[in-house]
Amino acid sequence: MRVVDCSHYYDNAMPLMEGIAPPELTELATVERDGYAMSRYAFTNHSGTHIDAPAHQIDGGATLDEIPLTRLVTEAAVLDVRSHAPGPIPLQDLHEGIADVRPNDLVLFCSGNDRNWGTAAYWKQWCYPDAEASRALIARGVSGVGFDGPSADPVDSVTYELHRIWLSAGRVILENLRSLSALPARCRIVCAPLKVRKANGGPARVLALVDEDEVSEGQSFGSSPAAGVAS
Repeated sequence: MRVVDCSHYYDNAMPLMEGIAPPELTELATVERDGYAMSRYAFTNHSGTHIDAPAHQIDGGATLDEIPLTRLVTEAAVLDVRSHAPGPIPLQDLHEGIADVRPNDLVLFCSGNDRNWGTAAYWKQWCYPDAEASRALIARGVSGVGFDGPSADPVDSVTYELHRIWLSAGRVILENLRSLSALPARCRIVCAPLKVRKANGGPARVLALVDEDEVSEGQSFGSSPAAGVAS
């Protein structure tokens, strides 16, 4: 079994969406000075690799501690959309990929955008299902959706329509994932967020468990070039 870490590091200089305060990761004590090490971590819960619970945008929606663990330790369906132009993906471009999606899957969209982490391109060069495609995935009974980009919506969205579609249906959203290109079309996945009462979301360590004999390629489809993706 190979374990693939799909999470970015947290640090004081980490990339952040506009409007989110930078983290403060501070040493309170050091072994050299105090005989032990201790730190203080202060950061917004929707920064870095994290999970959105329905309560993030839906009044009365489930909080993170109310999501069953079987929704977070489950199977992943990895859709390789690196050949698709960045931005929304219509349902017609996802038919082949949707056919292999199973109930309770976490559906991960691999855009190859993690290579842009820390650059201006990161906020523009990822793919996500449009409203019709999102509803089609939800209809298949999936647990949620995840991206190697910052959001289920474009970063300049004012309505967050796609967030609301997913979260109002009780699904979860994983954002700022990495290393999805190292995953096969299906694998086991563990999403382990901080255990905080009534959380609307939170930082998560996301680990994929891959059999050694699996080919490290997600299901690929789509013919549009990924125009503008930084190399």
